[in-house]
Amino acid sequence: MKKILCLSTILLLLAACEDGSKQQIETLKKETMDIHDEAMKDIATMNRVSRKLKEFMTVATMTPEQSEQFTAALAAIEKADDDMTAWMSAYEDPKGMQSAEAIRYLEEQKQKITKNRDDIRAALEAGQKLLPLEGQ
Repeated sequence: MKKILCLSTILLLLAACEDGSKQQIETLKKETMDIHDEAMKDIATMNRVSRKLKEFMTVATMTPEQSEQFTAALAAIEKADDDMTAWMSAYEDPKGMQSAEAIRYLEEQKQKITKNRDDIRAALEAGQKLLPLEGQ
């Protein structure tokens, strides 16, 4: 009887741990995708700023230093956009992974997309600072 009780307790604990892991996986997936969605909104704005920077560069008379600033901002915008494309093509739903592996994978993906979102925001801000006020 004690063996059955012990076995039942162990099974209940394992089931409770698995439910907790599933909840953690779902939470991490949602957090990761929420960060991705925020970054995609910023990318749309960043791409508009990129077009305005390019347009401005074609008509403005700039010193070499100013031209360098615009070129650097455009390079940062392009890199942030490329990084988002790379992240989206590499991201996979962790369906079929063991719980611990899925949690590690999602934590890594969340960290990567957070950095990408931050890079997008930094590139966007750098580009906006270069635009004349009436051009924004």
